[in-house]
Parts: sequence; structure tokens; C-alpha cells
Amino acid sequence: MHTSVAVFLLGLIARSALAGTTVAPGGWRGWNNMHQMPANGSLLHDPEAHETHIIASNGTTLFSAPANSSEVPQQSGWITYASWLNTNSAPISSFKMTWTVPLAPKTFNGQTVFLFNSIEPSSGNAILQPVLQYGPSAAGGGQYWSVASWYVGPSGTYFTTLVRVKPGDVLHGVITLTKHLGNKYSYVSQFTNVPGTALSIVGIPQLTWATETTESYSVTEESDYPAGTTVFSGINLKLSGGKVPNVRWSVANDVQDGLTATVNTDGARSAKITVKY
Repeated sequence: MHTSVAVFLLGLIARSALAGTTVAPGGWRGWNNMHQMPANGSLLHDPEAHETHIIASNGTTLFSAPANSSEVPQQSGWITYASWLNTNSAPISSFKMTWTVPLAPKTFNGQTVFLFNSIEPSSGNAILQPVLQYGPSAAGGGQYWSVASWYVGPSGTYFTTLVRVKPGDVLHGVITLTKHLGNKYSYVSQFTNVPGTALSIVGIPQLTWATETTESYSVTEESDYPAGTTVFSGINLKLSGGKVPNVRWSVANDVQDGLTATVNTDGARSAKITVKY
């Protein structure tokens, strides 16, 4: 057995022995449904068996997780976001966004802040996303910024190994359709300029609802957020066949938290959205 596979399996055993819950994009979930992806591994969704399989780079099935309705993602931690629903006959083939890692919040009270672009299926029961994170999560983390790709669905939560980044780093979050056969779609989520962040998944339902999102947990004061603004720029959407859709971003803000998202440039080409903390 390869060393990386052995370490991965030990991690699965260690996490399954822990009680309680931990935070991930989409909310709090049980530890036993959190799965770190092995290097160069992939996810295979089997809709007939209602299972998701973790596949090693050599093709070996490492783990199989049945669907669990209690693990359906919730959006309770979403603070502000912009979104667009694809109702075209052609699926989204790529969704790109660029942003800069903000300065760290002035205070740290154990909070977690997620910033990401994402796509969900029309059912809303799953999400694929390259995520910038400050604070702790199921993937690790602490009083610093880090990145990973995540897939959260009825069969559990899957994530790549966290990679630390620093304020001022420019990130390119991209979700790409890699294959389409009937009602089975395959995608990869990654930061194209950060090695080790690619998460591939095969055979899931079509992803249709695109968002740029700020999500947080355990925030106790205003200074738990970064100061100033974060600009999501270079937002580009394409459909299969190279088609550029007619996109109008819809904004949702949680007024009580004081954060807002503003669409500066609309559309599917070089769109820009600013989040004010």
C-alpha cells in the first residue's frame, strides 16, 4: 500500500472515532461524515446505489459513503451572496472568479469565515466550491487564511488538504465541467494557481446555481471579519459549446450582520462584485 493511501485511511479511522460536529461550508456536520481527499484522488457518485466513492489515484476504491438526508447542506451561515440560476438547455461548462486574500481580522474569537464561488444542483442538496477560509473547519485551519476545494452533499463532506495563503495573494477559483453523459455530469473545482487544491467528482446531477458567497460561523463582533472590502473580479461564466449566457446577478444580504454585496459590473464576462464588511 502506498504511504499516502495508508495515511489517508488512518485519517478516516481517526475522524470516525470522534464524537460531535465540526463546521464546513454549508454548516455544522458530524465528524464521521467528513472526508479528506487523498492526493490526486477523485469522487465517484453512484446514483443507482445512492453512494459516493473515494477513488485513489491508482483507481482503488478507498471509501464508500451512503446518502444521508440529515447531511443535506444548509445555508444558515451565508451572510451575503450574489447568484445566478442557469435555465438554459446547455450546462455551465466553466465558472471562474478572482479575488485577493484580505488582511486577517483584528480579533480572533474562534470564528470561521468562508469566501468562495460555487455551483449547486437545482435540488439545492449539494455544493461544489473552491474556498478561502479564515479560522478552523473540518479541514483544519486556525488564525490564518487557507484554501481548499470542497464538495458537500447527501453522502458527506469531502475536501482537499488545506494550503496556507497570506494576505495579498491573488486567487483564481475555477469550477469546470469535464464530462457530460446523459444526466451524469463530472466536474473539477480548484484554485488554478495553488497546487494540491483540485477536487474531481464524477457522475453527479447537473450544477445549475452559481454563487459568489461570504459565509461565517461563531462571529461575535464586527472586528471578527476582515476590515474594508473584498472584490470578486474576473467573474466569467460559459456554457457548453462555448456559449456565453445572459447573466444578471441577484444579490441577497443579511442586514443584521452589516455585510453587503454590490454588483459593480453585471454579466457573464469580467463581472465584478464587492463585499463590504
